[in-house]
Amino acid sequence: MKTSAEVAFELKTVLLPLASIATKTDVTQETRKSKKYRQIAASIEHVGLIEPLIVSRLADGTFLLLDGALRFDILKQRENAEVRCILSTDDEGYTYNKRVSHLSNIGEHYMILKALANGVSEQMISASLNVDVETIRRKRSLLDGICPEVVQLLSNRRVSMHAYGFLRRMIPLGQIQAAERMIHANNYSATMAKTLLTITKPELMVSPAKIIRSSPGSAAKLSLLQEESDMLLADVKKVEETYATQALDLTLSIGYIEHLLASPRVEKYLTKHHPDILNEFRKMLDEKADEITRTVPESARQSQQKVKVLPKKPSQRSKSAKAQAKSA
Repeated sequence: MKTSAEVAFELKTVLLPLASIATKTDVTQETRKSKKYRQIAASIEHVGLIEPLIVSRLADGTFLLLDGALRFDILKQRENAEVRCILSTDDEGYTYNKRVSHLSNIGEHYMILKALANGVSEQMISASLNVDVETIRRKRSLLDGICPEVVQLLSNRRVSMHAYGFLRRMIPLGQIQAAERMIHANNYSATMAKTLLTITKPELMVSPAKIIRSSPGSAAKLSLLQEESDMLLADVKKVEETYATQALDLTLSIGYIEHLLASPRVEKYLTKHHPDILNEFRKMLDEKADEITRTVPESARQSQQKVKVLPKKPSQRSKSAKAQAKSA
């Protein structure tokens, strides 16, 4: 059965006077001093408004701002008369800007390269982003000395810019191992990269003599730490290979146990002959209920509880069979 989805906004943008738009909250002076506010202000000054405001129409003909409070405040401070907006069909602001996919450093690197290739100067980019030119140059050369495999591994991760400096001091194989360990630890800080560089084997470094300071017992400690790190990474990979299958088996098993304990006869038998096993089964079901409570919103649980299963209407075949049975 085909269903038509209702569009939540008008397909064409509209140009509205700033005076006709009302806001839910006012921007404070502290917010105006923040880095994010200053970056948006610099972008609007040098590039213009890129993302339109989101507004909904009120009964008196004015408009309510749903998304873009900082942009709206900056335009008011600049004394702009009009602003381009997207007109929402309701006053629901949840769907706008609530799930943001932050741009990774590698994504910024490629965007800067593309802008430079299109003729935009470093000074223009730095002014639009409210950063100094040196920062733009560091982002431009971010992937110098980084192997393609690591670029692919970290392309969607928010890795510290300083972490790439430590990765450059490893050969490609060492970079790949370090990147995998950062992903497994879910830690992309410069401190993590520096630690991985310290425990990297000398043959995987570009200039090991510059990194390792010889001290009594340091070589033996580093060697032991490297071996333990390799063993831990191997164990993690083994767990990853079987985790999905084991999680599925556990889910199916818990569902089957729940079905069994729904039978009074089974529960009575276990209570009499295997109370310890019954106790463990109940613990498993309680843990499952706690997990559902933590992950499923209260409103969704209530709506699920309100759903009632209607009895099936007897088919025409079953009606005729009953009629034949009565006549017989």
